[in-house]
Amino acid sequence: MRVGHVVFCEDKSYLLWQTELFIHSLINRGGVAEQDIVVLFATPQYHNHDKSLHEDSAYMVSLRKKHPQCKFFKVQNFGRRNWYFRFEDNGTWHPRQYPGINKWTSLCEAANAGWLDEYEEVLLLEQDLWFSDKLPNLPTGNCVTANWINNRYNAFEVKDKEDKNTIGLDLDDIMKLCKVPGVSRDKWKGGAIIFKFATNQLKKAKFLNAIVNYNQLLLTLGELSLPQGARHETDMVAPNLAMAHCDMNCMLIQDNMWRSDVWTWHQEPPPGTVVHYGWDFNCYKHLKCTFNKFIYSDKLPWEDIEKYKSEDPFPFKWTSNFIDDLFTLSQHDMDRTCKNGVSTPII
Repeated sequence: MRVGHVVFCEDKSYLLWQTELFIHSLINRGGVAEQDIVVLFATPQYHNHDKSLHEDSAYMVSLRKKHPQCKFFKVQNFGRRNWYFRFEDNGTWHPRQYPGINKWTSLCEAANAGWLDEYEEVLLLEQDLWFSDKLPNLPTGNCVTANWINNRYNAFEVKDKEDKNTIGLDLDDIMKLCKVPGVSRDKWKGGAIIFKFATNQLKKAKFLNAIVNYNQLLLTLGELSLPQGARHETDMVAPNLAMAHCDMNCMLIQDNMWRSDVWTWHQEPPPGTVVHYGWDFNCYKHLKCTFNKFIYSDKLPWEDIEKYKSEDPFPFKWTSNFIDDLFTLSQHDMDRTCKNGVSTPII
């Protein structure tokens, strides 16, 4: 069965270097063929139907040339439109973008357009995933990797802010509000980050609409009912509601190779572990590695490669391999110029 490995990338340096590392490790360590990788990309401009108005960066052009068999599709940047609003008592107000939704709106656009039809299944991934070894097998059909984000009866709960702790949202109540029958609510699964879909189910209009509408519903409910307002993790919670809404069967994957936090443990992760390096390595002193992706918005991580190489040997082999991949990319001569800024929508 042929599987398309899909990732979204906004055309800005911070996400481009992550996508370059993603493709490199997925091919060279994960063992996935170039032609089975799909990059959905958008310029960081406000949503505009005419995508020809947005010029691609030299970095994006170079990345496409570097991987000519990968499929690159330009999509609309729905994440940069207004998803909700905040008015202040001082006479001011500001619109609120939600870039995180691009992971899903890009997938919806691609599935609806038929760009993924050559694949029987679609594995939806994220840019900041690094593949330590051959990509582990997943069961046939819809599945999602287990994650602590999805709490069915208390999603978006805050319990680490002392006097500002708050209860969250009851996802079962939300499904009932949306007339989801009990037999379908029972199919809800508490996963996030990595999703796999049967393509013929993914591209059904009812499901595509539900993905976007549950994202928007949760953002609005968050603004109305949570002291912190809409939450960044909305895009991790909405798809599970959409699957239940459409009565879709889905398997929850609990194998440690797919856990997003297993690399933070004080032990060597299982062979094949998919590393979600979305946190600061410095917070886990036992790794003895100071890499932190968040400091590389204006420069590339391999500019500091000598610093990271000097920290080797690391306690765990995967960390050495991760830094080795950064070093390998530093040796690739390509134009990585990207001056795209992020625009704010104006009403």
